Amino acid sequence: MAEQLSETELGAIISSQISLAKDHDKSEREASRSKALDYYMGNMDKYVPPEPNRSKVVSRDVADTMGWMMPDIMRVFTASGQMAEAQPVGPEDTQWASEATDGMNYVFWKDNKGYEIVYAASWDALLIGNGIIKTYYDDTPVYTTSFHDGLTEDQVALLLQDEDVEVLARTDEVEEVPDPETGQIVPVVLTEIKIKRKKADGKFVIEAIPPEDFLIDQDAVCTDEAAFTAHWQRLTRSALVAMGYDRSEVGKIPEAGRADTAEDLAREENTNGDATDTSMQLVDYYECFVRVDVDGDGEAELVRVCYGGGENGQVLDWEVWEDEHPFDDIPCEPIPHRWDARSVADETIDIQDVKTVLTRQLLNNTYWVNNPQRFAQGKIRNPEQLTDPEFGGTVFGDAGASISDLPVPYIGDKALQGIGYMDEVAQRRTGIGRQSMALDPEVLQNQTATASNNNRDAAHSQSELIARNMAEWGWKKVFRKLMRLMIKHQKQPRELMMNSKRQIKIDPRYWNADMDVTVNVGLGTGSRERDLAMLGRILQTQIMMADRFQASGAVEEAIDLLPKILQTMVKMAEAAGIRNPEDFYPEYTEEKVAQLKQLAQQKAQQGDPKVQAEQAKMQADMQMSQAKMQGDMQMQQAKLQSDTQQGQERLQLDAQKMQMEFQLKREQIAAEMGLKREQLNAELMLKREQMMAELQLKRELGVMGAAAKVETSTSEVNMGGEPG
Repeated sequence: MAEQLSETELGAIISSQISLAKDHDKSEREASRSKALDYYMGNMDKYVPPEPNRSKVVSRDVADTMGWMMPDIMRVFTASGQMAEAQPVGPEDTQWASEATDGMNYVFWKDNKGYEIVYAASWDALLIGNGIIKTYYDDTPVYTTSFHDGLTEDQVALLLQDEDVEVLARTDEVEEVPDPETGQIVPVVLTEIKIKRKKADGKFVIEAIPPEDFLIDQDAVCTDEAAFTAHWQRLTRSALVAMGYDRSEVGKIPEAGRADTAEDLAREENTNGDATDTSMQLVDYYECFVRVDVDGDGEAELVRVCYGGGENGQVLDWEVWEDEHPFDDIPCEPIPHRWDARSVADETIDIQDVKTVLTRQLLNNTYWVNNPQRFAQGKIRNPEQLTDPEFGGTVFGDAGASISDLPVPYIGDKALQGIGYMDEVAQRRTGIGRQSMALDPEVLQNQTATASNNNRDAAHSQSELIARNMAEWGWKKVFRKLMRLMIKHQKQPRELMMNSKRQIKIDPRYWNADMDVTVNVGLGTGSRERDLAMLGRILQTQIMMADRFQASGAVEEAIDLLPKILQTMVKMAEAAGIRNPEDFYPEYTEEKVAQLKQLAQQKAQQGDPKVQAEQAKMQADMQMSQAKMQGDMQMQQAKLQSDTQQGQERLQLDAQKMQMEFQLKREQIAAEMGLKREQLNAELMLKREQMMAELQLKRELGVMGAAAKVETSTSEVNMGGEPG
């Protein structure tokens, strides 16, 4: 029969693994972590020491690059209230996947400090290469404390009916108060009570731990499959006792930073007696997860070992770990087949060195040009004016003394060219440069808006790649572990208040533990304008498809598109920077979609809604047309009557006018005829008189002619004699 591993043997294994992991961390990671932090803070004197009495300025490229990347990365993971989504395995898991998505995100963002966790892990990843996340279930009951004053006996009894309520303090006082029914003053016992109420049996914990407090096997490639991992903390003995460890066992743990053995500590305690309070002494506490065969079956199990002290420490507690491995790393730039990832500091430390040297040389040269050395020839009586000049000071010298400046060539332009070249190198490595910042007017000059956006998008793609690495290599595992822990340890349904309008109930016991988890990184890395434009085109396409489905009679397909349209609208609000955008839109759950489909089927059974709608529309149009025709007829009749009346009045006026005109015309004609008659009469009279005068003249002429003829005849008769 195989022998089980003893606690002493397990302690020896843990001590050896801790020693190996700490040695590996010290030789491989500690120096790079310390250097990266120094460069981030600008403490570079021990790496690039300045010359005596020269410029000590340092470049801050590590901090600048991280400062430009962090907003993009944080926007990726915090723009939406749902950082992770559960993916159903089959159609029957659709409802549970939606419930698991809400549950995981609620636990991460509200039960834990989600924003701080994402920020700390992302910051560690950018600076050091790997951020460390610890995910586990803490079975310590969660209590809330409350104070109540002025309670009656009945109210106290009602409050203490709950089995989860524990009284911490209670004070009863008799006070005289008026009876609400009779108004008489009666003595009443009023109670002040402080209670502790059990809120939950435990809690799900996600925390970002410092990378320097994390130990891992030197041969590990993946965190959750490593042979040994540990969370190293320095806690007080009092804290360990509060965690439930035996006080005498805790007292045997060597103090942190001391090489004393347990025997030395016991001897010192016996010597000093109670003179020394050791409760606040710091000790090394390791929560280790090691793969070791403890039952002798030939297969290694994952064992959780709580270990106090270093090489001379002891096992405080251990158990075969049935939960998920608690540790995950969030990498910046993963290197395949290696655990250590590259960081932004790895890409920019050498650039910061060169730029620091060039910047110092630029400033030193500027100082020399502005304050050159001087050559003094002859005796100078106050040489301090040359070595430490003052404004307005005078240099005194004997006859023949002369002072001249020693020329210093200015190389500032060359140094600036070198600094600019190093900026280009940094941009090629990290994507962060003047073009991506869109702050340099020389870069933006003679450049279209499209070209500028392309430059920025190209730079944002570097941040997007880092965000996707973090999501796929780290956060995806974190949320999947959280989902499985909830399935295993949450034994009761839980009411969650997602927002001011949405309350849900989750019961992880029904979730499928094989469901996969995806992390939302689709938006946030580019410009808001680009994201909004892309989502706007998607929304237009979805609405067009819904209209086509509805027009072709596929009403159910159009209804199925409603949640997707709503999701697109929520994403647009997220891209615009609005938190909790689901508060602005209605919620279309599976039940609501099913109700809409059922309602559509009922309407279809009653008749084609399109035909009914067309008939109703035609009937309404006919009624409207009839009403319009009646109205038009009434208007036409009124108009005709009005026009007739106006026509009669107009005819009367026209008749009167015509009569007046006819009368006036007749009078004018009569006047003209009278005038013409008078003129004609006058002319006739004149002509008559002329004719009469002519006749009289002719008569007179005729008489005169006849008389002349008679005279002539008489003369002839007288001249001829008497006829023979």
